[in-house]
Amino acid sequence: MVLTNVFLKLIPYILSIMGGFVVFDVSQKYLQDPQWIDLMNNVAASLFAVPLVFLFYDYSHFLVTRRVQKHQHTNLVNALDGCLLKILHQIENIIRARKLEIPIQDINLDYKKLDLNVKYFRVIKKQLKFLEDLLYKSDKIDVLDSQHTQILSFIAQNLNQIMNEYKYHNSRREIAKYIETTLSMINDWFYSTGYTSRKNMEEK
Repeated sequence: MVLTNVFLKLIPYILSIMGGFVVFDVSQKYLQDPQWIDLMNNVAASLFAVPLVFLFYDYSHFLVTRRVQKHQHTNLVNALDGCLLKILHQIENIIRARKLEIPIQDINLDYKKLDLNVKYFRVIKKQLKFLEDLLYKSDKIDVLDSQHTQILSFIAQNLNQIMNEYKYHNSRREIAKYIETTLSMINDWFYSTGYTSRKNMEEK
């Protein structure tokens, strides 16, 4: 599919260069007047030069765009990592757990022991808003693939469920259920982005 798209984009350039060869060949074989020969040679040279100029421009534009997208992707992933780590820290407080290591191991939550302190949920609400803003931004600049976007969407949905349960029902059992799902999704995010490998490289 990719090769087909590249070939289709190259067709106008190929036709222009081939046209240049045809014009040059015709001028050499069939024309006698030097002025007409010069004119046709200039036309042939243009047919050679113009596609090469556009090819160079397109390739330069591709390199610049790819570098910009890579920079945007790195910045966005780092911002998302920071946001999710802050959310993870608040979940640690709520479930009364020590520091959760990444990758997150299976945790058996006791919903009866949850610490539903309002200050933890305020931070989660703030980070949830930040997460949703980053998701909106990533959609605009199109730097995250569908897998990462889907994981983040699931995380945001579960966090909203946690906030709604806390605000309207205050059901510890339901909050614990959504926390378990959220932890699983956060784990998927860090696994899919190679967080551990990136962190180890940064620390070296």
